[in-house]
Amino acid sequence: MTRFCSITGGRALLVLALANLPGCYGDADEQPGASPQAQWVQVAPRLLENRLGLVGHLQSMDHITLAAPFDGLIADVRVQEGQHVEKDQVLVTLDPAQLQVQLRQAQAELLKARREAQRLERWSSSPEVARARRAVAAANQNLSRSENSLRDTQALFERGIVARMEVESLAQQVNTQRQDLTAANEDLLTTLAHGHGEELSIAAMELANAQARHQALEQLYARRELLAPLAGYVVRPAPQEGGKSVPLQTGVAVTQGVPLLGVIGQERFQALSRVEETDLRLLHEGMPVQISGDGFSGELSGRLTAIGIQSETADTQGAGAQYPVKVSIDLPAQPLQHPMRAGMSARLSIILQRDEQGIAIPPHALRDDGQGGRYVVYRATPQAAVEQIPVTTGAAVPEGVMVRGLEAGLVEVQERTPD
Repeated sequence: MTRFCSITGGRALLVLALANLPGCYGDADEQPGASPQAQWVQVAPRLLENRLGLVGHLQSMDHITLAAPFDGLIADVRVQEGQHVEKDQVLVTLDPAQLQVQLRQAQAELLKARREAQRLERWSSSPEVARARRAVAAANQNLSRSENSLRDTQALFERGIVARMEVESLAQQVNTQRQDLTAANEDLLTTLAHGHGEELSIAAMELANAQARHQALEQLYARRELLAPLAGYVVRPAPQEGGKSVPLQTGVAVTQGVPLLGVIGQERFQALSRVEETDLRLLHEGMPVQISGDGFSGELSGRLTAIGIQSETADTQGAGAQYPVKVSIDLPAQPLQHPMRAGMSARLSIILQRDEQGIAIPPHALRDDGQGGRYVVYRATPQAAVEQIPVTTGAAVPEGVMVRGLEAGLVEVQERTPD
């Protein structure tokens, strides 16, 4: 990684060939406040930028991997690696024979669950409930006949026509039939409850599960043809953990979820790089970035879109951690003469600071006022009077040190004493 400019330990890593700079003046004009050994450098507002240089690589923002939707055999392969495809173009066809077996089983389970749910929904008019109601009605009729017979027999007994034993026998029969009627009513309530509450909820859930399984298998069956999700180029998918990729050939058996191929779009690109932890404080999302590379033409612009929250490299030998950064690239309206391709190297220049009308002066033009402030010895023209102008220092740039509070003119640069 390369920093375009920096200041370390108060010494600028910027060597100015002052003697050869245009606009430098010697000591011809000795005025009060000017040093006879000093040189004068002309300064003026100009575009000033402070940048951070990184090296990375290009990546398509539209990279989609197509995996096998179900277990089966590859029935047909219609594309090859590197081929350009249009959106919704058929790429690979799978044999759905195994899936069709599962689909028929799921359909049978769906029909059974639907029939059971409908039976419970109409439970109040079901044959089971009708039988229970007939049993209650029969028990009522039997009890009513027995009670009438008991009343008649008691009347005859009171007149001495029948024996007591016959009355007692009928009374026992009435008690038994009353118990039968109670049991028939309880059975009716139990039968009616079978079509409500938990039984009905269970049937509804089983139906929902059967519908979901059948729908999922139907969706898989509809994906037996793998279509291009976007216009782009066919690429080999990333290898799995074992390091082996499935050969894309007719008759090869594949399992569900195995990557078969990928499609890379050419409409949107981003650049990936890493930044050292010492430079993280300088960055924030949205910063403008200039992107260039040897493999594609022109210098493109972009924006810093993401800064990693976790480092990608371990601190093994005292080196600082590095964090991933992403830069979105604005493609020009006209196609590039040499288009970008995924994996190409790229040089990133992140603009940390930019001033359209900034003034930078040589570091040795700055002086301390003894109270924590800085000033420069200044004159507007070579013939003007010398002044001491307080300034506020900013960032280091290739042209020197940015300052505020100064206008165009000349500043005195002190001779640097040897260390």
